[in-house]
Amino acid sequence: MMSRKAQRNPTLYLAALIATSAVAISYKVYDSYIKSSQSTPTKDTNDSTSLTPATKSFTISKKYLNKSIAITLSSSFLSSQLPLNEILTTQENMIFIIPPNLNEDDLNLKIPPNFKLLKCSNVQGYLQILKNLKPDCLLLCSDDLGINYTSLSSDLRNFIRTIINVEQDQDLMLQVRPVFN
Repeated sequence: MMSRKAQRNPTLYLAALIATSAVAISYKVYDSYIKSSQSTPTKDTNDSTSLTPATKSFTISKKYLNKSIAITLSSSFLSSQLPLNEILTTQENMIFIIPPNLNEDDLNLKIPPNFKLLKCSNVQGYLQILKNLKPDCLLLCSDDLGINYTSLSSDLRNFIRTIINVEQDQDLMLQVRPVFN
């Protein structure tokens, strides 16, 4: 049975579905293009995972090195010590998602145009982006998003292998250690 809102305006629902699907497909095409155009090997594979000399402790763990990772840029991540600019520009498989309650001006990041950053206007759009991208790992703070993690995780586990839900009152760096060394 359809909800009342969907019965009132099914074209809005269809348009949102098409838009999020187009974003996901565009990202996948862009990602495969970048991988195929990088033909120069690095001198040392450990150097390629390092973010900057000042943040050598932040490297992608070997378990997640070739996995797609989505980070929801909520206030907990923005106020953390994670070097988000370096992660965004140096890690091929990282995707940043701007949650519905923020915009690009709130981020205070130096983001190159059209660079692995997805924006959603509501929670349904956020969930649709995640379902279309199907990242191997998702980092989020459900408290920042105002989402019930228990009901969210059961649905998303069908599409995402690992979900790390950080707690606001605990050290974020310790909570994301499985992904970053």
